[in-house]
Amino acid sequence: MNLISYLRNLFLSTKRKIQTNSLDSLLWLVNVVPSFFGFSIRADEIWVPFWIVHYSLLFYVYGVGLFVYQWKHAEGAEEFIKSYFSLSIFILVLNNSWWWWKERALLKAILKDINKSDRLSRRSPIFEIKQEKLVKIIKWIILIFYGTNVCNAVLVYWPNRIDLGGKYCMTPCVGLKPLTRSPDAQICRIMLLVQEICISTVVLNFQALLLLLIAHTSVMYRLLAQEMLMLNENVPDIKAVAKELMPSLICRHSLTLDVVDKLKSLYSVPLGVNFGTNAVCICLFCYLPLQEWLKFMPILVYCFLLYFLYCFLGQGLINASEDFERAVYCCGWENFDLKEKKLVYVMLRQAQKPIQLLAADIIPVNIYTFATTLQGVFKFVTVVKF
Repeated sequence: MNLISYLRNLFLSTKRKIQTNSLDSLLWLVNVVPSFFGFSIRADEIWVPFWIVHYSLLFYVYGVGLFVYQWKHAEGAEEFIKSYFSLSIFILVLNNSWWWWKERALLKAILKDINKSDRLSRRSPIFEIKQEKLVKIIKWIILIFYGTNVCNAVLVYWPNRIDLGGKYCMTPCVGLKPLTRSPDAQICRIMLLVQEICISTVVLNFQALLLLLIAHTSVMYRLLAQEMLMLNENVPDIKAVAKELMPSLICRHSLTLDVVDKLKSLYSVPLGVNFGTNAVCICLFCYLPLQEWLKFMPILVYCFLLYFLYCFLGQGLINASEDFERAVYCCGWENFDLKEKKLVYVMLRQAQKPIQLLAADIIPVNIYTFATTLQGVFKFVTVVKF
């Protein structure tokens, strides 16, 4: 009876959190699986046994398996290319795993800032409704990202990965021979499946958290822009309203700028690694023969979808910051008192500084980068394939 009551309460709580459009519900969504495996984004410490299993299997299955295959079995360009997909996954997972270990302090600082900014933006009932609509869009983006990649992994990628025929040009379970008899074959399949589950847990939740932080920062900029423009409407006693609202707007703008700076520090290197591996995987996928496309399709979908969402949301952040800059100038500052005019001037100077995320402090994360990358892929394919 207690178990039934517990499951019922768990179901109702989960349903309520999914239906609620708030920052807390978004953070809960990207933190469910990490909390289960012991590396919650809200916790100070992580559960070490998970990472021992994860790193041990990663280096054994991918590191040793790739080395042995390249040393003893690889023949021809096609096999080297297919082997590179596993190498890119190995690099990507190492990069994301290192981030979960080393950047927790800065991550918690960002979460503290965005929670404070979100709380301040909800003080107005009018803008609270607008914020809920924008947060709902972020939730759908994250759910689509999760759903697409999980379905691809469960239905296509994992079944092919645990196949012992070496479909991904990587020696499975080095040292377990022969893999055609029991129990060696079953042990190998279990190790491969556990490793893929660990990889999906680490990588997908890393990416989803980054997408959430970028999108939520854009929402904060858009709400600030709308509130600044509201000051230019026919509001009675505009001087008193500006005097009341300007301190809060300046505080929220400073918090948002601080979040952007911390995002750059937190994700610059991981974004650079992700951009590089994703772009190369997209290029090499087009080089493969058609009969190989199905088993590598989940990797392509992951790389393409993630690359697009990075650039799309990065462009959204740029556009939102530019909208805020225009809103500051058009807020009707000429009708304010001298003190508020000075505050608007300082805010405008800050808003005029370009807001842009950079991968590896070099590559701008915007829609132009996505378009030029696809153009480069098309040129590569036409030269190499045809």
